[in-house]
Amino acid sequence: MKKLLIFILGSLLIISFAYSKSKPNVILILVDDLGSMDIGCYGSSFHETPHIDQLGKEGVIFDNAYSASPICTPTRASILTGKYPSRLGITNHSGITGSQGPKYKLIAPKPIANLPHEENTLAETLKGHGYRTAHIGKWHLQQHNLKTKEFFPEAHGFDINIAGHRYGQPGSFHYPYKSKRHPSTNVPGLDDGQEGEYLTDRLTDEAIKFIDKNQDEPFFLNLWYYTVHTPIEAKKEKEEKYKKKAKALNLPKNQGVPEYASWQRKYQDEPKYAGMVESLDENVSRILQKLSELQLDQNTIIIFTSDNGGLSTKKNKTAPTSNLPLRAGKGWIYEGGIKVPMIVRYPPITTQHYRSKEAVVSTDIYPSILDMANLPLLPEQHVDGVSIKPVLTSTEGKLDRKAIYFHYPHYHHINSMGPSGAVRMGKYKLVERYETGDIELFDMEADIGETNDLSKKLPEIAREMQGMLHQWLKDTNSPTNKINPNFNGTIPMHKAT
Repeated sequence: MKKLLIFILGSLLIISFAYSKSKPNVILILVDDLGSMDIGCYGSSFHETPHIDQLGKEGVIFDNAYSASPICTPTRASILTGKYPSRLGITNHSGITGSQGPKYKLIAPKPIANLPHEENTLAETLKGHGYRTAHIGKWHLQQHNLKTKEFFPEAHGFDINIAGHRYGQPGSFHYPYKSKRHPSTNVPGLDDGQEGEYLTDRLTDEAIKFIDKNQDEPFFLNLWYYTVHTPIEAKKEKEEKYKKKAKALNLPKNQGVPEYASWQRKYQDEPKYAGMVESLDENVSRILQKLSELQLDQNTIIIFTSDNGGLSTKKNKTAPTSNLPLRAGKGWIYEGGIKVPMIVRYPPITTQHYRSKEAVVSTDIYPSILDMANLPLLPEQHVDGVSIKPVLTSTEGKLDRKAIYFHYPHYHHINSMGPSGAVRMGKYKLVERYETGDIELFDMEADIGETNDLSKKLPEIAREMQGMLHQWLKDTNSPTNKINPNFNGTIPMHKAT
């Protein structure tokens, strides 16, 4: 009897182990503020990203990938819930309304500050299916002035949280990752580092430890790097390397493209920023090497993307990157603010590398991971996302969706356009500026720079899409703007002067 019991228990353990290994691991690499044009396989010739480019050769590169918001926190919420940020009421970071007062025509809504506990997050779902879950890096889904850990990763399904807290940028990218001027941004939990340590390297160290420790069970690694967000700080040797490279290009200095009352940087030639991008690339390589070393590469789904477009616009011409030929950047509803890189390596399609033109958005990540892992979908949770698995498994794959939507009802110091929204349907994109009600219609196949407004030439399409945007705002109960009765300012013109 005892031998029979041992045999049964042993068999159950073998079956359990085999079942756990049949589940693919998942690594979601989210980069902060990385623009669509910042890496080589998307068109950058100044930044050097050979390892990310190689990842693209091993998977599917999405040429029309979007973040659900031009700002970080709303997009992060969309990833973990599968819902549009405005449906959640998380339309800006940290519950901040944004600029307000008599010189602003509109009153922005007060956004929800914290990721609601009522949401069944991606991490909670995967954990319920036997996954070991870890969040490493930036979080920024809790109100800045809330001093508890009530809405930290640990409260949303993550077994482990390393370096994630309520603020959205590090005190510094150099150890000890602190700022005397802004101590609230000090990165927690990394006090055991050493002089010379660089944050992007350290977060990867922690990720590799997690992979090593959990190699025999399915895991979900939510690796959300702080880079390439401000402060713009690179390793010294990389900064020097790109100073020489920029000098050799002999580009005109202080060049910018006017955008409303702002300027967009014209060239990618910022040495510190380029150095940050290269460090990111090196650390992506370290993750890939570890998976190969442990023979986990054929059982691990990798998604590489960004939370919004690159920081390319300011009141002057000193933004750290350029998104050209895309228009504008972080904080804007134009392509430069919401188009992001996305590369997916899904082992069953490793040999089917191609570039997909299908439009995808960050709300799709939740159902896509469940579908790729052969887990049941939760349509009532990830209501605004669709699985991109059909696109990953066939070059002819299509998504059953009419349009994707964007809503940013806030003023931001890096955006002189003001509150605005957009809808992408097929090859067309409509942009509405809420202050004036003005609309623009673009053919995104022929005009990725959004330079040729077709709203007057194609009025029926423009009216249809504007109506779709307004109906979507109602259907999702999205918070919207009100007219400011005390407005006494002027609305910025279309181009900077």
